[in-house]
Amino acid sequence: MKKAIIRFQYTERTKSELTIAADLLEEIGEFKNDELVGAKRLMSSFLRGSQGEIGIAHSVLQMHNFKEAGEKVAEVIESVSSHEYAEATKRISEAISSVTTGGQQAIQLLKEKGLL
Repeated sequence: MKKAIIRFQYTERTKSELTIAADLLEEIGEFKNDELVGAKRLMSSFLRGSQGEIGIAHSVLQMHNFKEAGEKVAEVIESVSSHEYAEATKRISEAISSVTTGGQQAIQLLKEKGLL
């Protein structure tokens, strides 16, 4: 049960961060010139921070889904630096899906126990 709670917490936190990243990516294309340079820099910093958090989750949980999500975020960082925002959005969605899939068993167990 304790493992399910920990897995749930990491899953939900990671999904939240990745959802924020997806929302930010939707806005980044609206910036021009110097604003775009700054927005890309901030976006990359946020993504690296999220990647670090995903790495911690992977270390604690030893789940392939989190490793995969971290790799997808690395691809997002590259896409942002190349101005490929549609590709970045696609990769963020894949990362969210990977993390969600990884947390499904924990969510199901917690629901069965009446904790969710």
